Amino acid sequence: MPSDNQVVRFRARMADLLAKSVAMTRKLERWLDVTDGGRKPWVQIDISPDPTVTYRIMCALLLRKARLHTDAVLRANETNNVHSLAAQMRPVLECAGQVVFIFHNLVIAPVLSGDLQHASKVVGARVNADFYRTIIRITKGEVGPGALLETISKAEEAAAAEFGMPTPTRDKGRNLKQADKVAALTGGVRWYDFLSEYFCHGRADWRGLSWRGGVVTMDGVQDEFTFAGFMDYLVEQVALMNAYAAVCPVAEDDGQEWVEATLAQLREVRDTSKAVRDAAVSAILSARTTARHL
Repeated sequence: MPSDNQVVRFRARMADLLAKSVAMTRKLERWLDVTDGGRKPWVQIDISPDPTVTYRIMCALLLRKARLHTDAVLRANETNNVHSLAAQMRPVLECAGQVVFIFHNLVIAPVLSGDLQHASKVVGARVNADFYRTIIRITKGEVGPGALLETISKAEEAAAAEFGMPTPTRDKGRNLKQADKVAALTGGVRWYDFLSEYFCHGRADWRGLSWRGGVVTMDGVQDEFTFAGFMDYLVEQVALMNAYAAVCPVAEDDGQEWVEATLAQLREVRDTSKAVRDAAVSAILSARTTARHL
């Protein structure tokens, strides 16, 4: 049937675009990675000569995590494992959302508003909240909130003194939800909650439709469209993440060639996705109309 062919094509093109996008992620990761001329790993680097190295390290690690999970998404697509694909999407979206949030506020927002100090505070508050939540979780209460907030405040005060900035207001602590990490993505929270509910929290309708966690194949076209639709959303977020990562400050390199390359890829992703998605939807609707008249 024409609808089958168009949906299969939709899925194949999304997988192809996702593979190309994650290949760009790998290139950006290598460009941003910090090894101090190959002599020291990033954990031993003195950041005082160039504080932006901190954000380069952060960005490189987020890209690395996103790349690993995106590779898993592609493998899940090849093996027709929609549950694995959906579960692996969540950490990719978390990474993409953080990269977009950080570099929008650090690089783009100050240009639009002219207020670099406010942008730095916004990012600093987010990083502190993430650090606070992570340490509380992994230490299982061994590090109390008071001691942790004291550590955060001392680190901020030392950094401010180092660079001649005003003493920051003491952090009161804020719980950062995982879904907050995807809020910078269009539709990010809705997608994250959906994936969490039907594929990660045991609320799936196991005998129902594949896009709601079902494991019984009900309709070949529908199952194909599920894989295609999930990757359709994901590939744009990966391409968007790459575009924001390309504006990460790197000493002696304005990154212009990376900006141009990632923006070109983002445009390709959006244009191609729309074309094959519209063709698939049109074919499905046409097939249903024909079936009703038989």
